[in-house]
Amino acid sequence: MPLIVKEALALIKPNMSISLGGGSNVSHLASALAAKPDLNLTIYTPSELTRNYCKSLGIRITSNVGIKHIDLAFDGCDSLDTDLNALKSNGGIHLFEKINAELADEYIILAPHQRVTKLLNPAVPLTLEIVDITSSAVLQRLEELNLKGSIRLAKDIAGYARTPLGNLLIDCYASDWHNISQVNAILAQLNGVVATSFFENLVTLGLTFDETGKIYEFRKED
Repeated sequence: MPLIVKEALALIKPNMSISLGGGSNVSHLASALAAKPDLNLTIYTPSELTRNYCKSLGIRITSNVGIKHIDLAFDGCDSLDTDLNALKSNGGIHLFEKINAELADEYIILAPHQRVTKLLNPAVPLTLEIVDITSSAVLQRLEELNLKGSIRLAKDIAGYARTPLGNLLIDCYASDWHNISQVNAILAQLNGVVATSFFENLVTLGLTFDETGKIYEFRKED
């Protein structure tokens, strides 16, 4: 069992409600939880892939409908800064991940240590979930803000990638993300933007690991 999974397991107490997001480290945690049914956990997930994986392990996933509180939410990320702001862009399910993060007492990121940098990695886009009809207007606004934007293409079929709600994804790039908070605030207010992949002031704990397996812990108050 990876050390990061052991660290995460140590945070989980019997009868808790937890959320399992996306990524390989969350999958490892799910595998560990499958061997501990005595914890009597209520488990949610914003990810269809994680839901299916948990189902294959015999883990029961509770519907998110009507959910009001989560004790611990575990997730991965594509980039994390030293202030514990995150970009969660590649999966395209940030709307649902953000809902669970906001409901959680603790939102915990499990990720490789190299993803932690002083500023968020500019190679990772700020991704917008948008309603189709507003795509041209949103792309024009990105150009005005000197951002490079493109509608994400589907990987396996011709056409555009779609979110679980059927919306489009626009990936936005800048030379660096020193002002991402301000840019995100502008973009989040645009007509047709449903959600953004920038998680600001939501992560309470970052558990990261290097190539030797050494664990690094980042807390919001640090």
